[in-house]
Amino acid sequence: MTQQQEPILQVHNLSFGFEKNKPILKNISFSIEKGAFVLLTGPNGSGKSLLLKCVKGLLKPTEGTVTIEGQDVTRAPKKRLDSIGLVFQDADSQIVGQTVERDILFGVENLRLPQEEQMRRLEEVGTLMGLKEQFKQRPRTLSGGEKRRLSIAGVLVMDPKLLIMDEPFANLDYPSVLQVIKTLLKLHEAGHTIILVSHEVEKILAYTDQTILLEKGSVIADGKAIDILPLLPEHGVYVPLQAKIEELTWLKQ
Repeated sequence: MTQQQEPILQVHNLSFGFEKNKPILKNISFSIEKGAFVLLTGPNGSGKSLLLKCVKGLLKPTEGTVTIEGQDVTRAPKKRLDSIGLVFQDADSQIVGQTVERDILFGVENLRLPQEEQMRRLEEVGTLMGLKEQFKQRPRTLSGGEKRRLSIAGVLVMDPKLLIMDEPFANLDYPSVLQVIKTLLKLHEAGHTIILVSHEVEKILAYTDQTILLEKGSVIADGKAIDILPLLPEHGVYVPLQAKIEELTWLKQ
């Protein structure tokens, strides 16, 4: 009999507020399987960014638990920081190296990994992200889409168990959005577990395995995209009129 694999992430009754007795996030529960591509969506102000910061370990939940691969890490923010990679909305804020190559290597150098392992990871991530030809370029010369891919590379090279992306399409032009979507699908195909935080569901919803709808700090729905789609407009998430699920992507079918 095959033993069932633990979900890579379980959040149970998580609440958070900056002031006592004034919760912003309220009793949030969900689980994510290894290798899943998950969309966390909801209108502006629904608590999406706060939730991912609580999951990542940047904020301390006032109640509830966070479990990674069956291990309770609620009181171990360092463990969450190491296990979960977070790509912020502003790619420039995560780029610190003078060249693309140096920027990707920044994180693994801080881990003090052997030189041979650093070079192996640089080669692997550079190839996966399509950035090898830009290794010697200065990051400020990159396009918006290339900068986003670089910010992802700088996180992936740390080998996190789970990758969270906060509004990855923000402030990008059409070609750059297409680049990012293709990158996300490539990462998913390679087996990475991804939580994509976005209210721009029309760009990517068709490719997700699971969709979590958040409103006013509570989970309204959690399931397959096709089941969540009818609920989105009534909860403040824009969907093109009469759109079918397979049409909700900016990639041509």
